[in-house]
Amino acid sequence: MKRKIPHTFSGRVLDFRFPTAWQQLNQEQLRYVFLVITLFSPVKAKTYVFMRFTGIRIRKRVKEGWLCTFRLNWHKKLRFILHDWQIHSFLRQIDYISQPNTCPVRLDKIGGRYAIDAKLHGLSFEDYLCCENHYQGYLYSQDVSQLKSLYGFLYKKKPGFRGSLKAAFSRIKGYELVSIFLWWGSIKLYFASLFPHFFQPFQRMDDADQPEVPDLMGAMNAQIRALTGGDVTKEKEVLQMDCWRALTELDAKAHDIQEFKSKQKNGHN
Repeated sequence: MKRKIPHTFSGRVLDFRFPTAWQQLNQEQLRYVFLVITLFSPVKAKTYVFMRFTGIRIRKRVKEGWLCTFRLNWHKKLRFILHDWQIHSFLRQIDYISQPNTCPVRLDKIGGRYAIDAKLHGLSFEDYLCCENHYQGYLYSQDVSQLKSLYGFLYKKKPGFRGSLKAAFSRIKGYELVSIFLWWGSIKLYFASLFPHFFQPFQRMDDADQPEVPDLMGAMNAQIRALTGGDVTKEKEVLQMDCWRALTELDAKAHDIQEFKSKQKNGHN
């Protein structure tokens, strides 16, 4: 089973090489992690991941801790006790599955369609803007159709495949949509580290419980104007630009503006 991780057993010591980051998980492991974090609380999800990846089975509570078994092969099964502190220590090694991910990973295939590059290399700036709009739309509405629209941009059918997008939607599972949401969230964190001048933290201007719906169209138009310099004849070219190139330019422009404002401020002091 590909979900299981390698182990060694010598000197009565059972040792596992546990993945310590999202990017170390293979596709079957990723799929299982996305499933359990969708269905269960963080602690229970990590417990399921621990048992599935190692193959350790927790049988029952005993005075010393938990009676567990592990099958070394078809002929030999280990029986041992795990103490609560040991289980907590193991679960801490997979805390990352309930924390924000700054290294984009995704399921390679969903609904018969295949994912684009995990870090969006090759995605046009226009499609990037559309994806961001759908992501923000889901954040503010919780409308699952926004995630399905995001899926349409991030997963493509292979040449010659006749299946429609509508047919693909019918095969998508709930946890797979969650994985798409988390993929785009990790993209935003990753890009924020690469383009820190452009991706500034959002500042709340009031004490309202509900954040205001952002002006997505206004933000999109502002980005396009920044890249075209106000020349509408360049708009098509800008929209077809690779999103990495566009964000690199926007980050450079944001850096120049910040430096200019800093010099102005210091000049008035």
